[in-house]
Parts: sequence; structure tokens; C-alpha cells
Amino acid sequence: MKLIKRLVPFLLVLGFRTIVFPQSGSIIGRVTSSNGDSISGASVYLSESKWHITNDDGMYSISTITPGNYSLIVTSLGYTKKTIPVEIKADQTLSINVTLEIKVYKEKEVLITASRSEKSLDEISVPVAIVDQEEIETTGSIRLTDILDEQIGMNVVSNHGTGIQVQGFDPDYTLILIDNQPVIGRTAGTLNLERLAVGNVEQIEIVKGPSSALWGSNALAGVINIITEKAEQPIKWNVTGRYGTHDSYDGSSNLSFKKGDFSGQIFGNINSSNGYDLSKNTVAPTIPKYDNYTFSGEAGYRLSKKFSVSLNSRYYRENQTYDDRIDISNQPEDLNGTEFQENFSVAPSIKLLISDKQLFEATAFFSSFESESNLDFQSTGESYFNDSFGQTLNKYEVQSSTFWDNQHTTIAGIGMNREDLTADIYADVPFFDSYFGFGQHEWDLNKKLSLTTGFRFDAHSEYSSQLSPKFSALYKPSKLIHIRGSFGGGFKAPDFRQLFLNFTNPIAGYSVFGTSTVQEGIDQLQQDGQIEELYVNPSELTDIQSESSIAYNLGFDLFLTDRITFKINGFRNNVDELIETQRIALKTNGQSVFSYVNLNKIYTQGVETELSYNPDFISGLNISAGYQYLDAQREITFEQDDVQNGQVVTVTKKIYIPLFNRSKHTANFKLFYAFEKIGLDASLRIRHRGKYWFSDNNVNNSPDENEYAENHTMINTSIAKQLGKSFKIRVGINNLNNYKNEILLPSNPGTTFYTQLNINIY
Repeated sequence: MKLIKRLVPFLLVLGFRTIVFPQSGSIIGRVTSSNGDSISGASVYLSESKWHITNDDGMYSISTITPGNYSLIVTSLGYTKKTIPVEIKADQTLSINVTLEIKVYKEKEVLITASRSEKSLDEISVPVAIVDQEEIETTGSIRLTDILDEQIGMNVVSNHGTGIQVQGFDPDYTLILIDNQPVIGRTAGTLNLERLAVGNVEQIEIVKGPSSALWGSNALAGVINIITEKAEQPIKWNVTGRYGTHDSYDGSSNLSFKKGDFSGQIFGNINSSNGYDLSKNTVAPTIPKYDNYTFSGEAGYRLSKKFSVSLNSRYYRENQTYDDRIDISNQPEDLNGTEFQENFSVAPSIKLLISDKQLFEATAFFSSFESESNLDFQSTGESYFNDSFGQTLNKYEVQSSTFWDNQHTTIAGIGMNREDLTADIYADVPFFDSYFGFGQHEWDLNKKLSLTTGFRFDAHSEYSSQLSPKFSALYKPSKLIHIRGSFGGGFKAPDFRQLFLNFTNPIAGYSVFGTSTVQEGIDQLQQDGQIEELYVNPSELTDIQSESSIAYNLGFDLFLTDRITFKINGFRNNVDELIETQRIALKTNGQSVFSYVNLNKIYTQGVETELSYNPDFISGLNISAGYQYLDAQREITFEQDDVQNGQVVTVTKKIYIPLFNRSKHTANFKLFYAFEKIGLDASLRIRHRGKYWFSDNNVNNSPDENEYAENHTMINTSIAKQLGKSFKIRVGINNLNNYKNEILLPSNPGTTFYTQLNINIY
């Protein structure tokens, strides 16, 4: 009855307009979701001047339409867009009901990291890559490093954990997110990606190039956002167990459920290994015996069609045990080593959909990280060395999204961060408070051209304010070519260690001080008679500033045929105020004292290409190949005697030299095959990394042939068979060609084998 009452005014108006405008047509209808619910606030477009917003019952009406052929476009936040061709005749009233599908992360089409809103991959104007759930499953990957190492333009590096290089930047320049929230707990700038399980991941979004305009510090090189699976079925349960070389075990369970307006997910992962040793010259293993646990949960409730709340949480803990040995007065002493890491986070959020044109989101994020390392004498049990570290981050943010029409979208937000750290090696560390605001506007001028401009302003308690601009454009001159261009600024703030570190290695004997502790530290060492020579007067060291960058990207997507796509992207990143470690003194024990300074500039530039092919003569086969050329160099200054006007004078010169650990040439090849009729899938992935400058042994600031690390290739493969509806068994071999190097890549143990069982219950 209610529906009939609401239809009567529409019908009366339509009848009146039919009399007044006898040559016009009309459309009426209702917009619903796939589960039958009415969608209020949906936008129904026929043209720029003919559009309507649905009422509480999902009803719409568009009248006085000139006869002709049109495209009826229906959009609503959280649903896939639908386009329906219609023909309007004079004096005709069409009744068109529209059903919209809920937008979920099921395809390689929808991502949020690049624009902070849901956008199709085809609509993004910056360099992005997406790894979907199907690829994660087919490769047999269980940790984030497994996936990222196989992406073009990305290199796994080992330095205080396993991190990732993006466009030639070190791991500490890339921001890692889980569902849009940062992962904390970096060691010497590196976030160990082995901590992150991917058993409940829907897709991984990779944005290359500076993203500080949207995400702030540590996004100078880009952003990697891990999107976890969302509940869309009444119940879904997945269990995976894997056993492999070195007595490694990985087990995951992921349960999701949805009933009415309530949904939730519970995920658990256990990962363990006996470790391995690539060097027989040391007692301590390359990778010690470990076990870790990951538990995460998500709950969401839609209080009304316009208001919803959610809560995400995550817990991680890792334990390690190993043996070590030291020499004390030429007497060897055996040690027992233990380490643990623990990370907990919780993120409540609310969403308020005022209309299809206005969305407000508010989130809070609370995270803590702790780690502790101990070395005890095996003979007495007494402690030889202890080091503990604690970090907390509280983050609050409010974001507004305004969808003015089908051409204009504005996103704006404000927020604050409070960061705290406790550790024996850090002296008198205050709270870090920062406040930020950001804005972005997207303008679709027409079907071929769209522009995006934005900025972010960060004000910090310990360093100067930062303004990060952004501009990008997407141009589609035809169906055969898409052109993407972007310009952006990024920054990386000094971290705790660079400002407040006060550390002396108990075994090696070297010392490292932050810029706020270096004067006091040098004074104390001088009083203790431990300084042999002072290279730099600590009073001359100034406060370090944030590193900043300007970057350019230009890319082309060529759709050569329906089954062949070629992508090419060129990039250039210029970084100023690079923060570097500088030796400032020599100790009487022959070791050095280090601190941090803004010294040099760097640049990274190069080209990335990718070719993908889905042959029509073999259904289910996907082949792709990628290549990156990288030129990464840093500026150095030095003094040199020169003859000017007959006199010898000392002049300062600047030159650029290659950065360590950067390969000019990297390439990959991927082959995926799914034979659905018999439930079989297989993959072959080949990764090649060219040689790179590893160390400057003779300190001549130039790479010599014997200072290069060797090029190497890694081959991974897997095959799986579906057994009935719910079971799948997979076997795989990683590093089939058995490449090993304990110095360059200690995280790689050589060839490993595994067997994996997956159970899905719907």
C-alpha cells in the first residue's frame, strides 16, 4: 500500500506532462540491490540535464524526454554501475526497474588506494598494480614477500628484516597498509614483510610513485595496501594447511559470515620453521627456529540504509630461539638467544551516507608494537645482552566524499597522529604529534579525459611542516590506447632513531647517536677517554629536515587485440635533503661513531613494461612478461685541489654515483593455466635480477668489476587438483634452480618443496 501511495504522485505528474508536452517521453522505475532491498539516494542519469535521485523506496522518474536513443546510467555508492540502452518514443512512458550488484573486491577492477575512493582500474591515472586472490592462491603464496618479489619493478632485500624496493627506493620509503591503516614496527627503517600472512587477503593494491598527497610520510616511493576479504555470503569457511622443507608449517583458518545487516570475519594463522644455516663458519643460524601467530577479526553492522559501523582488529606474535658464541678474553662462551615481536591493532570506524552525493567516514586506529632480544650465557644462565623496543601509534581521521555529479568528485579530510616510543637505546623521547589535512578533486571532462588534483598538509611537533601536491591525468583517445600522466610531491619524516638514538653495540663496539643526542654522547665518550679522533664537531651538526621528492610518471596502455595488452610506464624521482649516516669520530677501540645528516640528493629513473596474452586457442591460459630498466644514483661532494690563476686552491665538486643494491635490469615471466573441466591449475613464475653494485671496497666512489653482486634467476612452480567441491591439494617447488647467497639474500634458503591442502565450505 505504501508503494502504491508513493507511485500515485509520480503517475499524476506524468499524466499532466503528457498533456502539456505531447511530443515527450518518460521513464519511471525502481532501483534495488541484488538481495531485493530498495536503494535510496541512487543517481539515475539519462543526460547531463536529465537525472534523478531515488527516494526512500528506490523509485525514480525522468520526464519530458526528447524522443531518441539514450543510455540510462544508474550508480550508487557501494554498488556496481549499470548502463542500459533505451529508445524513447513520443508520448511513451517506459517502466525500467534496475538491479545493482554489490561492489566487492572480486575482480582486478576496483581499488581504493590510489584515490581513497572506490575506482575502477581503468579509471586510475597513476601507476598501479593489483594482485588478486586467484593469483595469490594459484602461486601457493603464504607471506607477503612471496607475492611482492614476483611483481615487476619490485625487489626483495634483506636488511633488518625482509623489505621491498619500489622504483629503486629502499624499503623505508614505501608505506605498508592493511585495510587503509599503517603497519608499525620498523627496524632500521625496514618493515619485515615476513610478518604478514596473506591467507585472508582479497587483493593487494600497489601504487608506485609518491603518494604523500593522500597518505603522508613513508609514502615517498609508493603504497602497498593489503585488502582483506569481506563477508558477502551467509557463511564461508576456508582452511589451509601446508608443510614443506626445513620442517616448515603454515596453517590458516578463515571464517566469514553475513546475516541481514550484520557481518563478520575471523582469521587465524600459525607459521613455524626449524630455520636453516647457509654458513658453516658461524654458530648462529642464518634464519633461526621460529613460530608466529596471526589472529584478526572484523565485525560490521548496518544500523540503517545510510549508517554503518565496523571494527577491525589484528594480533601478531613471533618467537625465535637460537645458539650463538662470543669470545671473551680469547675464551669462547656459548650463548642462548631468544627474540620475540608482538603487534596489536584495533580500528573502529563509522560511515554515514547522507545521500548518493555525500559520504562521511570517521576512523580511529590504535596500534602497539613490542620486541625484545636476549642473549644469556649457557653455562650460568646470566644475561649477556638485552634490548627492548616499544612503539605505539594513535591515529584519528575524518573524511568527506562529495559526488557532485557524474563528472566531479571531491574528497577532503583532516586528522592527527600521536606516536610514542620506549627503548633503552633511545634517550628522552617525546611524543610525536602531527596534524594533517588533505583534499582531492576528480574531474571527468568527458569520456576520454579525466583530471585529478590534490594536496596534503602535515604539521609535526619535531620537524617543519610539509605540503605535498599531486596532479594526474588519464586520456583515452581510443579503445586501443590509454595514456596516464602524473606529477607529485612526497616526503619522508625523520624517524626516532635518526633523532633520538643512543646506542653502542655490545659486541662490535661502535656507537650511533641521533641528532638530538650526539652532543651529549660525544661529550660522555670524551670524558671516558674513548675518542681517538673527532672528524666532525657535533656542535656543527644541525637539526635534520624531512626528505622530499618530486616525481613524474608517464605511461601508455596499448590494447593491441582483445587478448594482447602492452603497458609501458616511465618514471623519474628527484629526492632532496637525503638523510644519511655519517661517521663523525673514531674510538680508541678502532670502531667508529656515527650520526645522521641531510647531505646528498638522489634520483631514480627508469622504464617498466608488461606484456600480457590470453590465447583463444587454449582456454584458461594466461601469459605475461615484464621488464624494468632502472638508473638510481646519488650525489656526493668531495674536495679537490685545482690550479686557478697560477695558484693551487681547494674546490668542492659534486658528482653522481650509482646507489648500492640497485639492478639496472630486472625481468619476470608468469604462466598461469586453469583447466576447469578437470579441476586442475598450474603456474610457472620466473624472476631475473641483473647484477648490481654491492660494496665500495677500495672507497673510490666508483663501482669496480669485483664489487658487483652476481645476477641471478629464481624459478617457482606449483600445480593443484580440485578434489570434489570442497578440497584442493597443491604441490609446489620454490627456487627450482637452487640459487643461494647468504650475504646478498639470507632470506632465501635455496630449493624448497611443499604440499598444501585447502578446504572450502560454503
